[in-house]
Amino acid sequence: LNSSEKEYLLKNVGNSEVIFQDELAEEPMKYFSNCDVCFGNIPRTWVEESTQLNWLQLESVGYDPYLALTNQKVKISNLKGFFSIPVAESAVSGILSLMRGMNELALLKEKKEWVGAALRPSLRMLEGSNVLILGAGAIGYQMKKLLSAFNCEVSFYDKFNPEAQYSRPEELTKALSEADVIIGCLPESPETIHLINGERLSLMKPTAIVVNAGRGSLIDDAALAQKLIDGSIAGAVLDVTPKEPLQEDHPFWNCPNTILSQHTGGGYEEEVLDKVKVFLKNLQPYINNEPLNNLIP
Repeated sequence: LNSSEKEYLLKNVGNSEVIFQDELAEEPMKYFSNCDVCFGNIPRTWVEESTQLNWLQLESVGYDPYLALTNQKVKISNLKGFFSIPVAESAVSGILSLMRGMNELALLKEKKEWVGAALRPSLRMLEGSNVLILGAGAIGYQMKKLLSAFNCEVSFYDKFNPEAQYSRPEELTKALSEADVIIGCLPESPETIHLINGERLSLMKPTAIVVNAGRGSLIDDAALAQKLIDGSIAGAVLDVTPKEPLQEDHPFWNCPNTILSQHTGGGYEEEVLDKVKVFLKNLQPYINNEPLNNLIP
């Protein structure tokens, strides 16, 4: 937190004593062991070793490192739904960039090369596209809301949401073959790792655009890179990759029609301050011994 974010937090915590890790000169575990509440993604071992901690407010949606904790008394809440608007805007901006040629035009500007007339016939419209969204959560529904402005036909794949049109992997065959845009925003689980593998990538139209705004493990990155290089699919917008930062020798760097947004999809100017506000909104129920928002299972 910067100084103004710390000041805002301190003004709104009531009588609670606050310790900022970045201001400690000594080993932080010495102080953490006496804390009842923690705001931030701390090492899992800290949670397991603590005898005092009651509640951990994560500053992320993901909570994989904290699954199956041995310290069962600690309540953990995440930022479910927090990033839905910026992530959806980033995904749609990437799709529009590829369809309207903005990615190519930005490169042409750097080269001072004018080819406008020749580029026009290759441009596409998002209007009326068939979009398949993998994950019917907050991000998925925000994407549907934005895409409705383009009169897109949107369908969902989700194992747990009864409103999704598809819920079983075998149902994806037809859905993938008909989609103009495929957007991944599923959390990571054993069922979602490489859900989009080489075989399923082969089902897609050569004009299809693949977007991944959820977890890098959703797509077989080697298979996707090959499809992009040989032109079997039209393009990709990748906010997440299996390893981050993406290694220098990864083929994604050289894939055509590929936008790498480097896990910035959820970012915006007031991001950290708004996280503080989420924490404060949850702090009062904690103090009053009331149910907390967004508790993880």
